[in-house]
Formats: sequence, structure tokens, C-alpha cells
Amino acid sequence: MLKRIITLSIAFISAVAAIAGKPKLVVIITVQNLNTFNIGQFYDEFQEGGFKRMAGGTYYPRVEFSYLATDHATDVATLLTGTEPCLHGIIGEKRFYTKELKYIYTLTDDKSHGLNDDRHLSGRALNTLTYADILNEETYGVSKIVSVATNPTIAMLMAGHSGLPIYMNNLNGEWSTSSYYTEQMPKWLEQYNSEKPIEGYMERTWENLYPAAYYKAAAAVGGTGFSYGVKATCNGLKMYDNFTTIPYCNDYICDLALKAAEKEKMGNDLTTDLLMVNFSLSRFFMKDGVSVSIEEEDAYLRLDKTLKRLIETLENKVGKENIVVALIGSRTGAVNTTTTTNRRIEYSPFNIDKYSALLNSYLMAFYGQKKWVLGCRGGNIYLNREEIEKTGLNLKEVSEKAKEFFYLIPGVQNLCTAEQMEEAFYSNSSMHYAYYRNLSGDLLYSLMPRWYEVDIDDKPTGYFTSYNTDIPLYIYGGGHNKETKGSIKATELLRGEFH
Repeated sequence: MLKRIITLSIAFISAVAAIAGKPKLVVIITVQNLNTFNIGQFYDEFQEGGFKRMAGGTYYPRVEFSYLATDHATDVATLLTGTEPCLHGIIGEKRFYTKELKYIYTLTDDKSHGLNDDRHLSGRALNTLTYADILNEETYGVSKIVSVATNPTIAMLMAGHSGLPIYMNNLNGEWSTSSYYTEQMPKWLEQYNSEKPIEGYMERTWENLYPAAYYKAAAAVGGTGFSYGVKATCNGLKMYDNFTTIPYCNDYICDLALKAAEKEKMGNDLTTDLLMVNFSLSRFFMKDGVSVSIEEEDAYLRLDKTLKRLIETLENKVGKENIVVALIGSRTGAVNTTTTTNRRIEYSPFNIDKYSALLNSYLMAFYGQKKWVLGCRGGNIYLNREEIEKTGLNLKEVSEKAKEFFYLIPGVQNLCTAEQMEEAFYSNSSMHYAYYRNLSGDLLYSLMPRWYEVDIDDKPTGYFTSYNTDIPLYIYGGGHNKETKGSIKATELLRGEFH
């Protein structure tokens, strides 16, 4: 495995070396929930300069992943390292902590602390090098590297182990970073926070950008528009988390990205700099569970305008001939029923907490009244290894017994044990690529199409199995003329047409 990591890293270095010094600024934009279907559905509503500008370069309508299960953090890590979860080690934004029986952030790092944030996070847990890391090595640390996202995990995965990841403090809406990357916050960022820019967005009203009849979704919802006072709507303990589901949050991110490019003097010399931005088309929290809405369509139209502002501003500063922009979608972090208005297409909830309890009861019938299942979520089942060993049982036997029961549950598509993964029983399969021995469970499962995982309160956990590969990739600038290609593997972006 180590040999493969080294081999891939050399491939990344070669790819970056081939372009280093050509563009003054590389901009990588990832958009959570962006899919090819919706871009095509709303394309004639977009302005010139946003999605249509990106369509003037190289276009891949399908970015294919080697594993089926979805998690936005896992996908971003795969896209920017060119390796699968079995190598880069990110199996989800959160992982199960067996000692305290709870889920914690995968990037949790007690050796680091947040700057203007109470969370202890860093990129230390990411095993492989990202594009940012390779660029940093190739330019001997001269390249200026910045990533911007509201989610700290995404910001750090984009940055890898290099540069300056900037993310939102979800308790006060201000921007933060981690001591893993810098000893202190940049002065310009402290000054920017002191201006409280988020308050201006909180005082706004989010309403349909155009008359309701303009929206294609209007026919499905009766043609009515909407109006939300942002602060009043988002208000509560999760006010800033709620804000991240409103299109104005993408504008807030864009503002910070442009400020970072200006203050860090990105694109001002002959060394290639790297700006990475993560936007989101997450379902508006007030519309959770609604299959189609004008709000979602409006979010696409507003993101189109935000993309135009970001790209045009950067082009004006560094020159159109000196910039390369890559726009990449990602698989949704929640069940996506928005690609159809057909009410006969049903989506089924998979109540993981209920099935975990049933699995534990099933094992108790064979092995006694113990807690045999410690955790179960996101495609992983964690057994009580300590109790199994103390009782003198065989882990393989208990795993097989658990597998025997779990396979009978409606909605389960595939199931295998960690031992089978270790023996390469599923070598080169989608489940094999998703397995990372240090963090994955004792059993791995995937769900059937149109099934999505929910918790005890029937709220989606964000896990489902994606059989949809309609994830777009656009590359604009740097000699990429208008051209539509077929599919490309997510692990080939850094070694193929990514630049």
C-alpha cells in the first residue's frame, strides 16, 4: 500500500510540474450537490458568465467514483488526492470513537487547536498528498495556497497539509483556521472578522430572484413565490448552520475568497498560486424532505451569479490568460429526490438506529445479554470487540452471525466483514475501495437504490448509496477550448485533464 501511495504521489508531482509556472492562478471550485441533470434543466435560465462561461471550456458530464457510498468529505478527499478512501483514510466527515461510544470529526486532532474556533481539527489524519501539497512541494513553499469553506473538514481536506484553510465558526459566523497550518490568524482576516460582514447578510430577505412563473419548479408547487427574513428564519441554536443552507452563504464565501486573493496577493507573480472554494447547494433546512421546490431552483440561479462575480473579479485582477478554473460537482450528502417531480418514484428510509437495536437483540439471543453492537451508521457496523474477547468468543463467528441477520433487512444491498476486506475477498470492488482498516467498522454495508439512512427521529444521517454518476467537471482557461468529453474517473483528475 505504501508503495502505491508513493507511486501516485510521483504521478501528481509530474502532473503539477508540467504546468507549474504557466497559470498564475489556479482556482478549484467544488460544489456540494451540484449535478449534471439540474445544470441541464436550468441552463437556459443562467446568465452569461457563470455556468455558461465554464461550459466554454472542457466539459465532462460524468465524474465516476470507484465506491458507491457517499459522503461529501470523502468525495472531496478523493477528488483532490487522486486516491480512494482505502488509501487516503477519509471514510466520512465523522468516525466512530469506540472508547467513548460516540461519533467525532475524522479530522479531530488534540495536538492542534482552532484559531477563533473551539474545535481541535487539522489535516493530519489525511494519509496522502493533495494537489495543494504537491504544488507546495514543487514550488518550495512559495505558492500561496488558500481554501475557503464554511465546513472546517472540507476546507482542510482541500488544503491537505499546506496553505491556509479558512472555515466558518458555526457559533458566531466568523472565519477561523487551525494552528496546524499557522501560529496565528492573518491580520487581514482578524480585521475582516471585526467588520462583522455576516450581519449584513443576516439582515437581508431571501425571496425569489425572478417572478414565480419564471421558475420551472413552479408548476409542481402551484406557482407561488417565497420570502424569508434570513435572521428570523435561521434564528435558534443552529442559526449559522441554518444559514449555510441559504444561497446568501455562497455570496458570503465568495466575499471571503476574493478578500483572501487580494490580501494574499494571489496571482501577482510568476509562481502558480492556488485558491480553492467550496460552495453548496444543500437543501434549504426549511424545505427538508420536499421533493422539488422553487427555493432549490433559485439557489442554482443565484450560484450562477456568484460564480460569475468570482471568476470575473479574479480575471480582472490577474488577467484572463493567467487563470485556470476547475468547477467540480459532488455527490449529495443527503438523499436527493429533486431530480424528478414524479410522485410514483418512491424513496425509502432505512432506520439505522432501529436496525442496530434489532441486530443487538439478535446477537443477544446467541451470546447473552450484552451490548454487542457499539455503533452502526454510515455504512459501518462496529462490534464490541472487547466484550467478544473477554467472553471468549470468536470475532469472525460473531461477525458472520451479524452478517446473517443484517442481510435480511429490507434495503440492504451488499454486506461484508472486515476480515473479508483484509483477505482481499472483495478486492477491486466498490466496498474494497471504501474500506480503511483503521477507521472502518467490523462489517460494511451498502443500501439499495432509492434507500436512504435515517436516525431514530427519522432524520436523514446523510448516508445513502449513490448509483448516479452524473457529476460534472468543467475546466476553463489555460488553453481549454470548448469541448465535451465522456466520463472521467475521480482518481484521474490530478493526472489527467484536471489542469
